[in-house]
Formats: sequence, C-alpha cells, structure tokens
Amino acid sequence: MENFNNFFNNNEKNEITDEELVRLANENTFSILMGKTTIEELFEQDIDIPLLVDPSEKSLSNEKKREILEGMIEYYTEGEEYEKCAKLVKLKNKL
Repeated sequence: MENFNNFFNNNEKNEITDEELVRLANENTFSILMGKTTIEELFEQDIDIPLLVDPSEKSLSNEKKREILEGMIEYYTEGEEYEKCAKLVKLKNKL
C-alpha cells in the first residue's frame, strides 16, 4: 500500500516552488541579457522556461525594460549578488 501512495504523491515532490520559479526566471533572463544564452537556446531544451519577459512581445518600452531591470536588481540585492546588480545597473543606465 505504501508504494501505491508514493506513486500518487510523487507529483507533489516534483512540483516547483514559487521561490524556485522566481530564481529560474531571474537567472534565465539574466543569462539572456548578458549574452550567455539566447531565448532560442533555452527553448531548445524542450521544457517550460520561466522568463521575466514574454518572448512573443516584439519590443518593450524603455519603461517596461526599466521596470524589469529594477525588479531584477532588487532580487539580486536581496541575495547579495552585487556583481550581477552592477551589471544590471549599467544596462539600466543605458536606457
């Protein structure tokens, strides 16, 4: 009976937490912004890829870009990842 219960409860163990989803979205978006990867390369992995930007949008206003960058700066500041913050601030200042 234990194996039966484990089979049906297995999905709970594989669910992604909100914190992990936020982390992945920030990391994936950061990698794209820094030129480490492309959206196409991420999508080739054939898994759901969280991003902070809707890739179907053809262009973003500077206000929207600034909003995304400020959110990422806040996220990385909370995690004390100041090198990433500095890179994001440079991008934000170019807008």
